[in-house]
Amino acid sequence: MKQAVFNEKAFWEMPLVVIMRGFPLETVAPIVQAIHRGGLRMVEITMNTQGAEEQIQEAIQASVGTRMQIGAGTVTTPSRWESAIKAGANYVVTPNLNIDIIHRCQEARVPFIPGAMTPTEIYQTCEWGALAAKIFPANTLGPSFIKAIKAPMPNLRVAPTGGVTVERMQAYLEAGADAFGLGSPLFPSADVETRNWDAVEQAARSFHDAYMKFRQGQITD
Repeated sequence: MKQAVFNEKAFWEMPLVVIMRGFPLETVAPIVQAIHRGGLRMVEITMNTQGAEEQIQEAIQASVGTRMQIGAGTVTTPSRWESAIKAGANYVVTPNLNIDIIHRCQEARVPFIPGAMTPTEIYQTCEWGALAAKIFPANTLGPSFIKAIKAPMPNLRVAPTGGVTVERMQAYLEAGADAFGLGSPLFPSADVETRNWDAVEQAARSFHDAYMKFRQGQITD
């Protein structure tokens, strides 16, 4: 399946990437639609999910006619990269600084968000043309780490991922975060089990509104 060309402008308008890992195939479409109704536009299907390729295709179908962009996460091997691209993913996320995957993305002109942790790794990913460096695990490093990194290198774009809640996102934004990877806070297990997609929509809207409030405050200031 051929996915639409990645829209970087749209990404930076709402740079909150929703990470979908391990969900049953039949829940993919309603989750993607709920996320869209909540105002978020980026979805990442992790490649360690059973049937990830089919889930990427299902997410693409569910987002036809919208500005949503469907990517692949946990891309750790060449075979996963090839499967993700063949399925239609139009951007790639890795949990670590994987040079092989980065080179493949560069050669194929596929946008990428690689995992990084040290100042050297973060700087290098941005020099290589990453959309942003995925700061992982963010819940271990915290907003103070982001602030410290951005002080001498304010042009680096960083995306904290791991344990980011609506409340915590504000602190990361104030510290200089540019984008985010969002996971479990969007998907309380009880809501997924009961197919309460309205709750998923509301969770997505809470993140959307918190981000927009911060952005609008910046413009006002």
